[in-house]
Amino acid sequence: MRQLPNRRDFMAGLCRAGGALVAVPWLGGIGQAQTRVTRVVLQRARYRSDLDRRLFGAFLEHLGRAVYTGVYEPGSPLADASGFRKDVVAEVKGLGVPIMRYPGGNFVSGYNWLDGVGPKDKRPTVLERAWNSIETNQFGTNEFIQWCRLVGTEPLLGFNLGTGTPEQAVAYVEYCNVDKGTKWSELRREHGHEAPHNVRYWCLGNEMDGPWQMGHMTAREYGRKARDSARQIRVVDPTTQLIACGSSNTILPTYLVWDREVLEECYDQVDGISLHNYYGNTAALTNNDTSRYLAMNLDMERQIQQIGAVCDYVQGVLKSPKRLWLSFDEWNVWYRARGGRFTNGQRKVAPPLLEEVYNLEDALLVGGFLNTLLRQSDRVRVGCLAQIVNVIAPLVTSGTAVLRQSTYYPYAWALRYAQGRVLDPLVESETYPIRAEGLRPDFARDDRVPYVDVAATYSPTNGQLCLLMLNRDLEAERDLVVDCRDFTPTRVLGAETLTGADLKASNSFERPTLVAPRTLEAPAPGSSMTFKLPARSYSVVHLATS
Repeated sequence: MRQLPNRRDFMAGLCRAGGALVAVPWLGGIGQAQTRVTRVVLQRARYRSDLDRRLFGAFLEHLGRAVYTGVYEPGSPLADASGFRKDVVAEVKGLGVPIMRYPGGNFVSGYNWLDGVGPKDKRPTVLERAWNSIETNQFGTNEFIQWCRLVGTEPLLGFNLGTGTPEQAVAYVEYCNVDKGTKWSELRREHGHEAPHNVRYWCLGNEMDGPWQMGHMTAREYGRKARDSARQIRVVDPTTQLIACGSSNTILPTYLVWDREVLEECYDQVDGISLHNYYGNTAALTNNDTSRYLAMNLDMERQIQQIGAVCDYVQGVLKSPKRLWLSFDEWNVWYRARGGRFTNGQRKVAPPLLEEVYNLEDALLVGGFLNTLLRQSDRVRVGCLAQIVNVIAPLVTSGTAVLRQSTYYPYAWALRYAQGRVLDPLVESETYPIRAEGLRPDFARDDRVPYVDVAATYSPTNGQLCLLMLNRDLEAERDLVVDCRDFTPTRVLGAETLTGADLKASNSFERPTLVAPRTLEAPAPGSSMTFKLPARSYSVVHLATS
């Protein structure tokens, strides 16, 4: 049972820490602003969820150079005997990515999974219609499972509910998960894989609400198709966790209505529903304003809450005892490498598509997204950074090396240090205004945004505390006073920050560490600690506690 301090105790604690209150939206603007001081109260007993590490998953699609020359490049001096890039394996394994979504994405809505299994010399080369590329099918389901085991991640497979049929989808699950003695399990065994893959998590198609999607249909049509597929899959393997396609963008006219209508058709047969979004510092979304851009993780937060509310509405109407969880299985910054030549493969094998170059301000926002996912971890069970290598990715390969983009670092910190329980911090921060005027309707709002955004985890197993902190102030350092109520930090295990004078700075193969972490000076450990957060920064602190 979560123990919540009452308002009087919370206010008294802040006063004991010294100084006046500062306004934040969830406190209704009480008090007067005090410049550059943020206060956080932490209690072990006050937490949002036990962290499901699948929240920090990633995504690998047959798109551009993600698979071919990304994770798979036979003949390269950097590849192993199976054709897997050893440097990419080392990076992904080092990150500790918990779950990996595959094979799409838009790609999956025209994909026949049978094209990618069996003897490689018999696999067809096909025209891939989502990205107008040539797909050789030399990397398919079994190679992906082998690669997942190599890097230590769990597979999240999607099947084709666009041009595909429920029959094909159910056969795919049987191929992967049934031990032996049936048509499709015996085919897998013929292909050299005697043991089942035991894939637990499955996406029932991809973005079927999108007019761009192969096989696009109405919500009711998709909901019935998903229900039919799911009911059959439950017979094949009742242990699967099935994710229905939710709204793929907040700008679509069907947003939220789609989710309601889909769930009214298939709620009883699915476990979760997906949501997607991509973000950028553009005229339409932010008016090219970095201060608005760094608040976009709060737009993600609002989307999560809205989709969750629709799920709860349908649960209530159906009087179901089951509460659906959410799968935010595509999210990232993506706004430069879009449209035109960036999305048209021109019928080539592994063309360079969607190869976004990330800068410092992108990395800060990615840190904000990770904070939001942690705050919403009581509802979001699966999350996938889209994608892992070459395509809108933290890792980029050349013929001779792999590069860490700026966004690699906040993602790596969350994977390395966030563990145990997601705490529910009480935060008081000075705010700044954002304006609706001139922005795209789904992002347009007048609001006030905290300068400092904080997420925290605590592990009951080892007593370690993780603080992840975004300072949105573009000009000034901010003090963060952390007050730990029912535990005491005893040792600083690590403290790093990502910051710099040039928000547009990015890494390259020539300058691979231009944007890289540096040590954050930490105070002496104790029940109250004051951290000095640099302007325009994302920071992590890892603490041992009593």
